[in-house]
Amino acid sequence: MIITSAPGKLVLFGEHASRHGKPILVQAVDSRVYVIMKPRRDDKIFLTSRNYGVVKEGWPSNKLDILSASIQKFFEKTGNRAGFDLEVRSDVKAGTGSSNAVTVASLGALDEFFGTGMKKKQIADLAFEASSGVTGYGSGMDVAASTYGGIIYYIKGKVARVVTNEDLPLVVGNTGIKAKSGPIIKNVQYLEKKYPSILPVFIDKIGGIVDEAEKAVRKKDFWTLGELMNINHGILSAMGVSSIELEKLVFAARKAGAFGAKLSGAGIGDNMIAIAPENGKRVASSIRKAGGRILSVKVGEGLRVERSD
Repeated sequence: MIITSAPGKLVLFGEHASRHGKPILVQAVDSRVYVIMKPRRDDKIFLTSRNYGVVKEGWPSNKLDILSASIQKFFEKTGNRAGFDLEVRSDVKAGTGSSNAVTVASLGALDEFFGTGMKKKQIADLAFEASSGVTGYGSGMDVAASTYGGIIYYIKGKVARVVTNEDLPLVVGNTGIKAKSGPIIKNVQYLEKKYPSILPVFIDKIGGIVDEAEKAVRKKDFWTLGELMNINHGILSAMGVSSIELEKLVFAARKAGAFGAKLSGAGIGDNMIAIAPENGKRVASSIRKAGGRILSVKVGEGLRVERSD
């Protein structure tokens, strides 16, 4: 039996610019996806994920499309093939990217199962190929976070470095709205085409914000991080990816004394983050009163082999 796990992710800075080769700052979280693999005596492959309502469905599975694509990519890359049962279990919190954690954990399990000895970068690259092949978008930042863990400074196809493994004084609020990334990204792409002299300026500025945020994280300069969050959020709002629900939580956090707050991820729903080194409880209470749910989120480790026998 092989058991592997990989964390979800939380975007700190750089949403919607990383697709254009700009840097992004993303944190692996401490809730994880687990993949359990058991060998079979035949050459059949069955997939199970009760989180998605799938029980012993033959591979490939339309309901588990990214997982199915990950298996296919692994077979193509390595030439290995055998029968197995693979089950996915997840405790990843809302809005923290379980699908790419599944991709990383499943490739880690396949690597361990077949003894191919893949390095983490190879797993991250293959995971990005699989996920982007299904969704048609992405930068690879989420698979980088799930693979390496910690807080990652990432540039698509170029850089993936761990900035720190220490927690930031973050408060994370969930809107209760599950937002699909695809339509939000398509709307941003529409604005990029309609306003070619404006949107690239926003994207360049976001890249600069990420560079300054990395420096502030290393220095533990939380005041500067707060200012940068507010600026980043303002640009994202101008790009049309905020919502009334997110704005309520962001402004509630600021009013309660957070140094700064912004949406996290593609936008419209899911999560916002606030940096509050001095009054986190008051900020959390204010977010709750504004209709949000507080998520307990810490920095997580990257891909792990939990069991191999």
